[in-house]
Amino acid sequence: MKRILFALMLLAILPIFAQMTVPRVYVQKLNLEDGSVPKVTASNVKSAEEYTLRAWMAAAPEEVISTDTHPVNTITIKQIGKEGVFDVRVVATVQLGNFTRQWAAGDTLHLVITHKESGESKGWDLIVPEGTALIKHLDDGIVIPPAPKKKK
Repeated sequence: MKRILFALMLLAILPIFAQMTVPRVYVQKLNLEDGSVPKVTASNVKSAEEYTLRAWMAAAPEEVISTDTHPVNTITIKQIGKEGVFDVRVVATVQLGNFTRQWAAGDTLHLVITHKESGESKGWDLIVPEGTALIKHLDDGIVIPPAPKKKK
């Protein structure tokens, strides 16, 4: 009887473990066309109000995560650093482990950032590298909108 009960309990919790994916964070530096740091308003519980970031894996395009619909521990745009102590930067972060499909090395992560006021968007791709360590791109910034105003 105990064995049957144990087997039933095991069968009940196995789907929970089947849904878990390996955590891995991608951090990408963002800058404006002139190399400056974008102005953002963000907090520990909310992504930057000026932008929307959406991300999805090419292998599962129907599963889109967004700063408009997901918490900051899944996807966010925020400022890091402290003036006079560490370089101030704006970064985008995506937790790959929060997709329901298990990511794999070689997967393509698509990202699109939209500047809400101007409506301008910029997209880029990341090929997920081997390993499980942090994917850190803090030296090579992605140029994001808005584009500088043209002088007449």
